Amino acid sequence: MVKYFCVSIAIVFFLVLEYINGVPFGETTRKIRSARNHCNCECGVVNRRSRVVGGNITRSHEFPWIAGLSHGGEYHCGAALISRRHLITAAHCVHGFDKRSLMVTLGDHDRASSNRFSNIDVRGIRSVKKHEHFDIATYNNDIAILEMDIPVGFNDKINPVCLPNDDIIDYTGRIGVVAGWGRINERGDTSDVLRKISVPVWSTQQCYNSGYGEHKISGNMFCAGYTEGLVDACQGDSGGPLQLTNSLGDMEIIGVVSWGRGCARPNLPGIYTKVANYLHWIDEHVDGECVCQKHNARFF
Repeated sequence: MVKYFCVSIAIVFFLVLEYINGVPFGETTRKIRSARNHCNCECGVVNRRSRVVGGNITRSHEFPWIAGLSHGGEYHCGAALISRRHLITAAHCVHGFDKRSLMVTLGDHDRASSNRFSNIDVRGIRSVKKHEHFDIATYNNDIAILEMDIPVGFNDKINPVCLPNDDIIDYTGRIGVVAGWGRINERGDTSDVLRKISVPVWSTQQCYNSGYGEHKISGNMFCAGYTEGLVDACQGDSGGPLQLTNSLGDMEIIGVVSWGRGCARPNLPGIYTKVANYLHWIDEHVDGECVCQKHNARFF
């Protein structure tokens, strides 16, 4: 009881200081809550040493945080590694599934390669933390954290992506990269080889003016793509990251592939879960697991 009383007094003290100094209400406590335990490792390091195979096929292990989520042995969705134990994916990718039927594959590139299993790590799922307010009807809060049964070691094939800063909330006009093993076109098969596309992030108003209309887009979503279509994420890419390069040269995940009407249709861009809205939620659900620092970042 005394401990909780002292904590309450401390919070009130910080709020009073905010009021006196003109700091937005709750800003100090927000920063305290968002403090993370950092490991002695770097996130978002892209593998640039391998040769481009061609087209929009990625370099081998170019994005070493990309993971494949399978259900009943069949490839199902994408995911992104954020710690030695945790991945981010879409809530709809795990909705209604028993965790015992899910597996995660890391370090993968060509799923049809004859020596594939000598290069990948396969993990079971210890826990699934789907956002408590996920709505399967609207796909609002379409985000989940997967905890693997065995932690992974980091190397040039398996390494985590960075989380975004919570002081950057508008990525309008920035070019994001989506990578996955999803369908090559709306009616095609999923890809054996990891592929990538580059898409611009739309403003909120542009998203409202799309073919979806304002009522379909919540504040936890954003649009990315081209007005004319042609380039888009597709079925099978769900749960994977939309990532971009930050000012330090590292890649951070700003979106999770969520939903869309068809694939690459005109004025119907891909819809992504806005990761910046869930940073505190993520911190609370990784159970104190440390995350890697951004390159040259300084934490005080």
